[in-house]
Amino acid sequence: MSDGLGFSLAQLRYFVVSAEVGNISEAAERLCASQSTVSSAVMRLERQLGVQLLLRHHARGVTLTPSGRHLLREARDLLGRARNLKARGDALAGGAVGRLDVGFLASLAPFLLPGVHRLARQRYADLRLTFHEEPADRLAALLGEGRCELAVTYDFLAGDARFHALAEMPVHAVLAEDDPLGGSGPVELAALAARPLITPNTPDDIRHAEKLFADAGVPLPRVIGATSVETVRGLVAAGSGFALMHQRGRATTTLDGGRVRTVGIADDLPPASLGVAMMPGLAMSGRGVAFLDVLGSVVPAGPSGPAGPPHPALGRASP
Repeated sequence: MSDGLGFSLAQLRYFVVSAEVGNISEAAERLCASQSTVSSAVMRLERQLGVQLLLRHHARGVTLTPSGRHLLREARDLLGRARNLKARGDALAGGAVGRLDVGFLASLAPFLLPGVHRLARQRYADLRLTFHEEPADRLAALLGEGRCELAVTYDFLAGDARFHALAEMPVHAVLAEDDPLGGSGPVELAALAARPLITPNTPDDIRHAEKLFADAGVPLPRVIGATSVETVRGLVAAGSGFALMHQRGRATTTLDGGRVRTVGIADDLPPASLGVAMMPGLAMSGRGVAFLDVLGSVVPAGPSGPAGPPHPALGRASP
């Protein structure tokens, strides 16, 4: 596919160096090219631009024409911009410098994002993180559109993305502090199902709850949807029902002063893997590697321990 320009940056460079030194032969030495290559490239550039740029003087080198003098400044500017673009690309690919857009599953962000932001500032002063808190379907769209390089999510929400697990997160129940259920240890889902289930009101969260109850052979109770994790905790503290979560917060007090507590689940339910997703075939930048370093230090280990450090394969494009 042609760009319609007809000339190259190499031709511009040959013209600029020739004009600066005033001699094709000397320009060729500086450019590590043959005299015929430089001379031919400049003549092709003149034909493609439709103007004569240099006057050739036998045994006296070259001088700029009026048109060449006008275009020399623009040629230098264009070459400077090209060098800046190359340097910018090298920085983006090779180091923890510049902006990195990261998606965060909305229900995970309150538990992890503050610690990630704090630790990133300490370890990578030149890394500028921009976070996008979204439900799972929007995270997939942000990855697919190239607006985010990475997304922090669970394995069961990663879809077709490449996923690297960082920690295994068992499911637990969140109850009001004064709820007598589970006071002596883990509680069965069947006992919880006598009251409403309070969950973030997204299709993915509801489908995940349905699967948990189906795996345990327990009918799904009545569902009360909420727009945020903190609203879920507030409703639980108020005695409106219970919640199931993989993430575990340290605070037991809700924003309105209520209190909650966490209780283990007696049913044999599989844990969820917490980690990062990225598009298949995308090579991870140096900024992405730095982010994984930070995230791996912040995620909770869980009973099974951390899933391990970021795998080197995440830094390469998939075959």
